[in-house]
Amino acid sequence: MTSPAPRRFHRDDWLALGLDALAEQGPAGLTIEALCRRAGKTKGSFYAHFPAIEAYLAALAGHWRETFTLRLMQEVDKGGPAQDRLVALDRLALALDVRVEQGMRRLAQLDAGVAATCAEVDRERIAYLQSLHGESGRFTSEEALALARIEYAAYIGFQQLDLGLSPKNLHDCYGTLMRLLVQPKDG
Repeated sequence: MTSPAPRRFHRDDWLALGLDALAEQGPAGLTIEALCRRAGKTKGSFYAHFPAIEAYLAALAGHWRETFTLRLMQEVDKGGPAQDRLVALDRLALALDVRVEQGMRRLAQLDAGVAATCAEVDRERIAYLQSLHGESGRFTSEEALALARIEYAAYIGFQQLDLGLSPKNLHDCYGTLMRLLVQPKDG
């Protein structure tokens, strides 16, 4: 009886592994040695997909952008009124692992390319929120932008501050803010 051949590790496997490492260990878990140890693979396997750690970090930031921003927007854009889509976006965003977001922000402090991707993601997220608030018909363009900035600052702030709250309490607090934002205007 022969044992099955070890599963080949693909580029996407390395990227998923990197998000897990970032969540669990922060930027320190993103060395080639640490990643290979975690994957049970050789450095040769890593280098078959990425010529250097810098290329890996750039790809990882792009993967984070895709999975933590663009896919959420695509899912939300499947339909419904703007208010329903805002609620759906909040639900999806609150289901994400905040440790990945925290780790990516720490990594951005160490790598200029990752910092540029984080800045791009921030602009994309704010613009998307602005468009949803604008579509709701409840706000002027300026109000929609201000509200998007406030909402996004709260989302990132809750992730970054150590308020001594459990993840559930943080989600509940942010959820309260979102409920207040989506209540219909009186009058």
